[in-house]
Order: sequence, then structure tokens, then C-alpha cells
Amino acid sequence: MDIVVGDRKELEAGQVDEDHALNTKKRIVFSPEDHWDSHVMRVFTLGEGGQTFQHSHDWPHWVYILAGEGAVVTESDTHELSRDDYVFVPAGLTHNFENRGKEEFEFMCIVPPEGDSF
Repeated sequence: MDIVVGDRKELEAGQVDEDHALNTKKRIVFSPEDHWDSHVMRVFTLGEGGQTFQHSHDWPHWVYILAGEGAVVTESDTHELSRDDYVFVPAGLTHNFENRGKEEFEFMCIVPPEGDSF
């Protein structure tokens, strides 16, 4: 097997359905079908006013902010986010992500395969 190199902007971007988010696109970087058996690395792009809706799930996820200004909101707190910030969301915590700026808010999110259902 050779090394895999790519540009995230060249990956197919699918619109996240309206049951889960507003003005949000998702790209799959790695997954069990593509070089990572145990996790899925996704890149989410939230346009101006974009957000994921409040949700919780049975798995944790790891987030790294790539660009823009946004926030992660829980039932008890709001954390402002910008490039190079990171977030660990534990299993069972109700949360959502919001674009708080005029530019796209983009972040990498890693979950186990069962976490990539939308």
C-alpha cells in the first residue's frame, strides 16, 4: 500500500439533512471503507448561520477546528471556538455546533463508525 495524500476541499461534500443540521456540509476523509477500520474522520463545513441541532449519542467524538469562528453549546455552557481549538465531546452529553461568524466554520470530527449515520 502507498501513502495516501489529498486535499479535503477536493472530497465530495454532501449536504447534511435538515433533520440534523442547517446549512451544513460533510466530507468523509477516512472511514472503515477508506483506510481507517475503527473510526470515521469527517470534515464539516457550516455556512453563515449554519448549525448542527442539539443532540446526544452513545459514543464520544473528537473535534479539531480548521477555520472560521463558531461555538460548541451544551445544556450548561457555551464555548467559543476558532482555528486550532480542539473539543472532546463525551458520550451522552447533549451538544451542538454553531457558526458564529460571516465566513465558513470548518471542523474535523472523529467518531466510531456507528457515529456516522447522517
